[in-house]
Order: sequence, then structure tokens, then C-alpha cells
Amino acid sequence: MLNRDRDIVTPFLQRGEQLLGAASISLAPGIPYPPPELMPRRQPSELEQKLGKKFNVLRRAYAVVNPVGAAVGAVEDRMMGAVPDSVWHGEGMAGGWHSAAGVFVRRMRDGTSSLGTFAVTDRRHLVVVDDSKLWQLKEQYALHWEAPRQAVALHRNPTGVLQRGRIDLHFADRSWAGITTPMPSTADELAAAAAHHQG
Repeated sequence: MLNRDRDIVTPFLQRGEQLLGAASISLAPGIPYPPPELMPRRQPSELEQKLGKKFNVLRRAYAVVNPVGAAVGAVEDRMMGAVPDSVWHGEGMAGGWHSAAGVFVRRMRDGTSSLGTFAVTDRRHLVVVDDSKLWQLKEQYALHWEAPRQAVALHRNPTGVLQRGRIDLHFADRSWAGITTPMPSTADELAAAAAHHQG
């Protein structure tokens, strides 16, 4: 466990709770985006609206200066958008959007990124994320998701080259969702921490 991951999670531990493992994670490729109607509506701030307008102006200016490059980029975006990630990477979850896995994925997609720090303790699994805005210089960590230890089992599932650090979270309702760590050894440590305490 890296000191940075330990430092991120420690403020969110309950009194007497023991941290067994922690690692940076992202949702596994192949997990689709939840339907918009299932996601909370978020009103962009005034600064976000201003930045969005400036980005659109820059995009239009680029299209004028380099129309061929802009057209090629737009075609590539449409082609990648037309083919689900699961075609390239395999399935990333099972169980539907109202299952425990679906709730986990929706929670991870609710924010500026699908990245976080996953922790295994003697009581629960939890994910802490940086909720800071683009213009904020300091991280603003928040508890994003948690579940009792008995509600989730961690299974290592190294898949291909891009997902060697993959772990599948198996929930009590038989749904599952994949997460990946940057290093396979980190995934091994998380899975071992969870398995050791279960035994």
C-alpha cells in the first residue's frame, strides 16, 4: 500500500477501524455510461459555464484553421462512440443499473472522473474521491461509496494487457463490476487483504 493512498483514506476511517489495504482505482473498460435519467442532475457553476463557452470558441477556431484535422477528429470520435467499450475490452459489469453493481458504477460515474482510492478495512470497503473543481488547487477528498465487508467479495481477474490490475467486485445480489489498479501487484495486495480477513 502506497503512503499516498493510506493518507487519503485514513481521515475517513471510523474509530477503531483497521485499514488493511488501499489503492488508486478506476472503473474497468467495458463499463457503459449509465442512462442520463438515472444520474443526478448537476447544474454547472458560473465558472464552468464560462470555461465551456471558451472551449467551444477554441474548437470552432481550430476547425477554421485546420478543417481536415477537425473533420478527421470528428469522424474518429463518432466511430469510437458507435462501438461500445465492451467490444474492445470485454464485459465490465453485470446485473443492470438497479443492482448493487449498477449502484456502485452510477456512484463512480457521478462526478468529474471515474477515479478514486479503494480501501479494504476490517469492517467495510470504501471509495474516496477527489471532489475538487478544475480551478481548485488543493484536493478535496470525500467518501464516495461504502459497503459492509460481507456485502462485497473481491476477485482478481487480470484481462489482456490493459487490465492486468483488474479486480471484479462481486455483490451479494450476484451482480458484479470491474475496477482496475495501475499495477497488478497492487490488485494482488487488495484482493489478498480482503481474502485474508474473510478467512
